Amino acid sequence: MFMSSPAEWHVDLLEIAQKCVYCGYCSLCPTFKELKWETYHPRGILEQIRMYFSEGVKESVQVEVSKSLFEAIFACTMCKACENICLVDLPLLKVWEQVRQEAFRKGRWNPLLLSLYNKVKSTHNIYGLPTEERLAWANLAGMNMSRRTKKKAPLAFFVGCQASYSGKMGNVAPSVVKILRKTKVNFTILGLDEWCCGSPVFLAGGYSAGRDFAKHNLDQLKELGVERIVTACSGCYRAFKIVYPRVLGEKWDIEVLHITELAEELIKNGKLKLKHSIKEKITFKDPCELVRHCGLVEAPREVIKQIPNVRFEELPSNKHEALCCGGGGLLKLNDSDLVNQVNSRLVSEIKYTEAEIVANGCPTCKDTILTGVKNDNLDVEVLDISELIVRAMEGEK
Repeated sequence: MFMSSPAEWHVDLLEIAQKCVYCGYCSLCPTFKELKWETYHPRGILEQIRMYFSEGVKESVQVEVSKSLFEAIFACTMCKACENICLVDLPLLKVWEQVRQEAFRKGRWNPLLLSLYNKVKSTHNIYGLPTEERLAWANLAGMNMSRRTKKKAPLAFFVGCQASYSGKMGNVAPSVVKILRKTKVNFTILGLDEWCCGSPVFLAGGYSAGRDFAKHNLDQLKELGVERIVTACSGCYRAFKIVYPRVLGEKWDIEVLHITELAEELIKNGKLKLKHSIKEKITFKDPCELVRHCGLVEAPREVIKQIPNVRFEELPSNKHEALCCGGGGLLKLNDSDLVNQVNSRLVSEIKYTEAEIVANGCPTCKDTILTGVKNDNLDVEVLDISELIVRAMEGEK
């Protein structure tokens, strides 16, 4: 039996595959909804796993099965909707991750995924850009972060690759900093010593490289006496909240907060005041990695409700039943057309609410939704929730 991950989260793939009762509830899988082939259905993937890993299977059969199995496993958005609804509580996300590790071991990653993996390993960011540009967001926003960089503090703001390097996310990191400064939170950033959290590597199944990222980031945080870490990225949040404790064990004892959790806390203790109303109707898209992976549901809503005279409407599919945006699980590297198909269902729900602003707590969601509303010619503003908080905190756009 293949085993490439530490025993504490390794699962017996064959045993789990044999426990599937083929009820069909996991037909809500966003990939299966679009492609409609049983090989892409979670139960179909489990059946292929059973065929692939069973003892005594002919090598020719295993090779043939591996083609469809590895194609299906990388068409998965890792949204966890299947596990969320599973009648027999199968740990399906662990299964999908482990099969991806097998694909890596067999040299079956596609070139774009392998390129991302090599970029992250060599440059410590998902774009393969120079480390010296990691603070470009601050310069572009006219923010001097020298007094906050590598300063000893109880809380660290982990910026993340997308907020650091992507122009589409240009206002996310400055918005978080504005919130922290306005509320006089004593915080630090790692600056050029911040490495990718490792989330893309972990999702791809590259745990050996991911451990190096976890150890580096932990060492940097401990050096500064950090006890809490805040991020606006759901991928970073999941990595810190779920994967780092697996990888680092008891060494990882830092409290992890999404910006909405910290904002809710600051509102409750009177430090953050959302004084300005927002006239536009607002909806909120739950990121899969926040709501289903990490169970973070109410904090974003509690923050939005504090906006004076807010007009807020839930998407038809929300909270634990939220639709995937299509951008998760590294699907963009494997099938961009499928991303757009999955995303079109979410855009239809956004349109149904007649919202003028769709807020979210994930850079990948924001990027995918921006593309979706543009493709649909929908007049909707797409904001990270940190940007929404700043608008309610400071006033006009």
